[in-house]
Amino acid sequence: MSLALNAERDRPLYLQLVDALRAEIAAKRAGERIDSEPALAERFGVSRFTVSRSIEVLVDEGLIRRRQGLGSFVAPPPLRRQPSYLSSFTDAVEAQGRVATHRLLGFGEAAGRDDLPYPPAQKLVRLDRLRLVDDIPTAIHASVLSAEIASRIGLTRKAAASPKFSLYRLFAQAGLVVARGVETLRARAADAEERRLLELGDDAVVMEVVRSTFDSDGALIDHVRAVYDARRYAYQAEIRGAEALGAQGARLKEDGNGSRKRSQPGFGPRLGPWDDGGDGG
Repeated sequence: MSLALNAERDRPLYLQLVDALRAEIAAKRAGERIDSEPALAERFGVSRFTVSRSIEVLVDEGLIRRRQGLGSFVAPPPLRRQPSYLSSFTDAVEAQGRVATHRLLGFGEAAGRDDLPYPPAQKLVRLDRLRLVDDIPTAIHASVLSAEIASRIGLTRKAAASPKFSLYRLFAQAGLVVARGVETLRARAADAEERRLLELGDDAVVMEVVRSTFDSDGALIDHVRAVYDARRYAYQAEIRGAEALGAQGARLKEDGNGSRKRSQPGFGPRLGPWDDGGDGG
């Protein structure tokens, strides 16, 4: 039974409808289809314009996902990652009781680029995948590995195309321990291809994560640029004050000008980039 909307209330009808649909969505499973806009208009006794406006709010909140020509569906909750625990996309999704799949977008030799952390002459292999959660496009992963590593772990087009393929699991089977990663996050506007693959709107925002992964010997084993639907990605971090880190944490020391600096590069959120030129203002 639908909640009654009241035009006499101070709260606009479209927001009352948003409240009612939120309650209905909370009782549904991810991927479950919701009523069409004409059906909702008839059920709640409001105009199609009111329904459309309410649906847009829920889409922006990441609660509903539209599929071209198919309708609107309940979106899965955001994929949450904790930076202190380095896991594969597949493991992170499965830990939340959901199903991770992928579609191979490209595989083959990769040309060297200035933005890649590999020597210019090194032979490289690229692996591009569309990652899905409960059959909903969620991320685009573009990985670049050395040809030597790819050969060592048995990475081939056939292996990468397997529905159950996981790059990190392939590392583990080959005896490579994923020990640490260094990553940078930034939000930006989605380009046309990202909007198409992730089924985003015209003004969509994505979260771009660039990560270099190293084995227990400190050797680079993977470099990936991952682009997520920003509504489907949350990043949780614990941050502490410098004095709370103690002797075993990042130490602060005096430099020659009397200011304080870290004895090693710090990790975590950064502001910038700033212009280093000028008068330093």
